[in-house]
Amino acid sequence: MRGYLPVLACVLLSFAGAVRAEEGDAAPLWKSAVRGTVGTGSYVGRGASLQYGDAWRLKGSYSDYRYDGSTGTTRTAGLRASYQGEHLSAGLTASLTPRNDAYANRSFGADGGWTFLFGDGEEPAGIEELELGAFWSQTRHSQIVPATRALPTERNVVINQHDLGLSASVTAWDLTLSVDASRSVYDQDFDSLPAAVRRIPRLTETVALVNSFPERSGSVRLDWSRWRAFSPYVSFAATRYKIQPQPAAATASAGASMRFGGVGLDLGYDLVRQKGSPDSKYFNFGASFKF
Repeated sequence: MRGYLPVLACVLLSFAGAVRAEEGDAAPLWKSAVRGTVGTGSYVGRGASLQYGDAWRLKGSYSDYRYDGSTGTTRTAGLRASYQGEHLSAGLTASLTPRNDAYANRSFGADGGWTFLFGDGEEPAGIEELELGAFWSQTRHSQIVPATRALPTERNVVINQHDLGLSASVTAWDLTLSVDASRSVYDQDFDSLPAAVRRIPRLTETVALVNSFPERSGSVRLDWSRWRAFSPYVSFAATRYKIQPQPAAATASAGASMRFGGVGLDLGYDLVRQKGSPDSKYFNFGASFKF
């Protein structure tokens, strides 16, 4: 029950604020959101966030997930401070995942972008916006490897991951095309790591570690904002992993966002394919409130 408290609190606060917003004329400074994901392997994920501010923003978030085979629920708390101007955008992000299934991590990141505006905004024709951005993050992974007969003492394997990426989006004729690409580097040589710890069983088969070790990743997304209240999208993402022979993964997604005043609803579907494994399917749903 305790795991639901952040989500329930965010929902109740959102509805209360939405009612107050309807009674006044002030621009909304608060935005809250809740989301959920269900899918293959009895996967269940939940999340909630609360943001304050207009140009300068502060956002707190909470998320968790569990699935068949996990011994508990993995939880993550995050905090983001950002600035969103007419042209310049920038932000700092930090998160913490307490230990579960012997795995924990903490991360810190920064991002920035610049938006070029075209036309007078009254009669959109051709390119309306072009945004270019860059991002960096550092993640410290910690995996407790239990003692074995060959290695009688417990071992904490720590790996630092650095991600660097570029992003771009262009808006024209009510369509927004977004692309991003990133590269990950590590402070350990993965070719020698299994040999150095070859007596420790199943290190490279640990789901939390393998899924956290991408080498290259990229995505492309197309949004259609023809209608104010309904915006569909499609996207495709691919990830190549550092540890071999872990095969690359590809994700195809589709969904839509609906807006009714200060209330938003989101629905989505993800199909994940990875060579040698059955397809994984996930359904996403969420709601947001401004007040």
